[in-house]
Amino acid sequence: MERKGKKEEKRRKDEDLFKVVDSTLDTRTYYLLYQLSRKLNLKNIYGSISSGKEAKVYPAITEDGKWYALKIYYVSTAASKRALEKYTFGDPRFEGIKVSNTRQLISVWARKEFKNLSRLFKNDVRVPEPIYVLENILVMQFIGEDGIRAPLLKELPDDEISEELYKDIIDQLDKMVNKAELVHGDLSEYNIMVKDGKNYIIDVSQAVDIDHPNSLELLRRDIENINTFFESKGIEIIETEEILRRFKIYENEDQN
Repeated sequence: MERKGKKEEKRRKDEDLFKVVDSTLDTRTYYLLYQLSRKLNLKNIYGSISSGKEAKVYPAITEDGKWYALKIYYVSTAASKRALEKYTFGDPRFEGIKVSNTRQLISVWARKEFKNLSRLFKNDVRVPEPIYVLENILVMQFIGEDGIRAPLLKELPDDEISEELYKDIIDQLDKMVNKAELVHGDLSEYNIMVKDGKNYIIDVSQAVDIDHPNSLELLRRDIENINTFFESKGIEIIETEEILRRFKIYENEDQN
């Protein structure tokens, strides 16, 4: 009886902790967080450090002091449904995919980001290392220090925005498209983090295979977004078409 009582006390303590983290999480997500806490030996999960249309990101620390980023996707959001349709259907990796409810659909979206991160990381693109995915929760390397995330490119002071940063992003794009054969599809100053003078590309759930019918259009938009930002900061940019000529999907389009 005493052992049962201790288990119940621990369950209530854990439940209270997660409710402090975010009272809007649904019961199923709480349960998944318990599972992840046991699997990854998490000591604490802290409040959200990033909030977007599809997900929130929470820093978590393990018992041995290692930091992770937990990206928790909303299980009911029209934005995620629209994004899944736009960026997943037509991707040859997800042909024949079937979902019967919103939670399954969001789980597919989380797995897609995990697969994209894995593919990018394997091909030396600077992204957070993917650790684990469980339904609507994605665990990644934490980009930052002591639970404080690194700044976004958008948040850098102007005197830290340089030609070197610009060229580094173009080099990362080169690896992303020509080695990993993925196109980000939504790249901008809002989803690039900067740590120790290096760019880290984040939010790759919508990234598509280069065989996706819209891949070239999406790549062109990515480049234009980056060029627009750096040009506004007084950095000399490379013309979009000149950058595009580096990519095999552009060459293939020219041959058709």
